[in-house]
Amino acid sequence: MSERLRPAWLTLLLLAPLAVVQAVAGEPLLAPPLAASAALVAATPAAPAARPQTVLFGHLVSVTAGFAVALALGPGPVAATAAAGLGVAAMVAAGRFHAPAVASAVLVGAVGEWVPAVALLGGALVIVGLAALPRLGRRSQEAGL
Repeated sequence: MSERLRPAWLTLLLLAPLAVVQAVAGEPLLAPPLAASAALVAATPAAPAARPQTVLFGHLVSVTAGFAVALALGPGPVAATAAAGLGVAAMVAAGRFHAPAVASAVLVGAVGEWVPAVALLGGALVIVGLAALPRLGRRSQEAGL
């Protein structure tokens, strides 16, 4: 496979399970923030923003910000905007900025519902887990397992 096409194929592989689950369950698992996270992880795996802990922390803090602001202000465009700012501030303060997660804050702030929030967190876990599989295989080979 061409090195230029590798990130595209890996992005598709990271998103495919989410698309299948969404089709079967009818839940919104294939969301724009997750597509952006998958592309970032696939195309720039060594980047600080693509590290598993950064991806997970970014989505967790952003979803939390979205909920907090939606509870305080009511869901909608004002909450979505405030949630984005709060999510960015929390990620920057923690030194774990993952730009795609800002969209998670916006989505949760806009709707204020738990199903999309859980779907976003679950999707982030799937992306990080699938991205880690090749690394685990290499470690096993290096250890002689």
